[in-house]
Amino acid sequence: MSTLYIDRQGSQLTVQTGVLHIATPNGEADRRLPLKYLDRIVLRTDTQLSSKVLCALADSGVNLIALGGRGGQKIAQITGTPHNDARRRWQQVLTLSQPQACAQLAHGIIHSKVKRQRATLQHMAALRPDIRKPLFDGQQRLAGILATLQSADTEAHSLDQLRGLEGAAAAMYFEAYFSGFAPALGATGRNRRPPRDPVNAVLSLSYTMLYAQATAACWAAGLDPALGALHTLSHGRAALACDLMEPYRPLIDLWVWHQFRQGNLRPEHFGHDGAGACLLSKAGRGHFYPAWEQQAHHHQRSLLRYARAMDKALMHGSPQAAWSHLMDSPAEHATNTATQATQPNG
Repeated sequence: MSTLYIDRQGSQLTVQTGVLHIATPNGEADRRLPLKYLDRIVLRTDTQLSSKVLCALADSGVNLIALGGRGGQKIAQITGTPHNDARRRWQQVLTLSQPQACAQLAHGIIHSKVKRQRATLQHMAALRPDIRKPLFDGQQRLAGILATLQSADTEAHSLDQLRGLEGAAAAMYFEAYFSGFAPALGATGRNRRPPRDPVNAVLSLSYTMLYAQATAACWAAGLDPALGALHTLSHGRAALACDLMEPYRPLIDLWVWHQFRQGNLRPEHFGHDGAGACLLSKAGRGHFYPAWEQQAHHHQRSLLRYARAMDKALMHGSPQAAWSHLMDSPAEHATNTATQATQPNG
């Protein structure tokens, strides 16, 4: 299974007898692909397709992701028929309506995320001994957050306290993380809506792609992606998908760092619009999407596995168990992702 990226404006998609036809304005990049070989389609530019095509994609289980806005910061997603067992979503509602259950799940999510943040800084420090000091300081400060999370039973932390710890960890982590980039990139800290430098532009786009994968994983596992624990209910936001992707953010951060460190993405791949937003150029997108695809399948499989584990835990009323196995080996996952990131991109 693979992902099809449409980045040529004016392309038209049609479907005939299970085969997707991609027609481009000049005809030079026309293609035909059997739907059975596709997992998802990402539309990055204005594309024409009919309701017949949408139905064919849904029937074939092909996830359609449309990225809008010049920076791809807006997203629309169409999935196939969701899991038909409504009892799972009913049990999800019952369990996540209990504050203590939400706190247990949030505790596991944050614990996993902070451990992976620390593992990411460790990996960066091993490859950049010249900036080991700020990376080491970041690791030590994150260790303090982990000690706080481990010092008491999960029942001792309220959701507000846990969110405060997550916010503090994020501030410590990004202060160290951004020290690992070349000054020429102008990236000194996390910024978004809009991102103002190349690093933040790629982080935001990568998180958007991961969010789409997490949403699809929730549906596939029979869960409602809008009902989460750590993230509160919000109009237009898939809160559970946000929960699911949190422990993966540090892995994405490490992958992004490698893209710039290896020179796969460079300052000339970016530009700015009139509002100051930093945008990937078409040449930059030509580097980003193939590199993303190299590791996207690994994340999709892992997200689906953890979504199913979460579903099982929610069905049995023990949400903390959903993340116990993920909390045990974050360094292994970070190392695997880093190894993939250092492979040549062709």
